[in-house]
Order: sequence, then structure tokens, then C-alpha cells
Amino acid sequence: MAKQEDNKIMSVPEQIFDQFLTELGEQKIPEEVIARLRKTLVDNGQISTDALKIALFSSGNTNV
Repeated sequence: MAKQEDNKIMSVPEQIFDQFLTELGEQKIPEEVIARLRKTLVDNGQISTDALKIALFSSGNTNV
């Protein structure tokens, strides 16, 4: 089971998130939003509610 204290992705394969982000691009989601989500989900491995809210709704100036 994944450790919950750091909210890192442990059990969900990275390729699932890549596939999700690719589909977002096909649905005409702005590239800036997809880039922030990619950084949060794939690069940083963060899946907390706060991290996702920042990725979705920030202007990109906030580090997650």
C-alpha cells in the first residue's frame, strides 16, 4: 500500500496519467493546464486535492 504522508503516486502507473493527459489535449483543454497537470501528476507525483487545485486553477506561478 502507498504511504499517505507524502501523497506520491505509488500504485498507479505513470502511463495511465500520460494517456489521461493526451486525452485532455484531444478535448481542447488549454496546453498550459495540461502542462501544469503533467508536472503535478507525472513529474512531481503529487495527487493531493490541493496540488491538483493549484495545477488546474493557478496561472502557473505557484510551485506545487
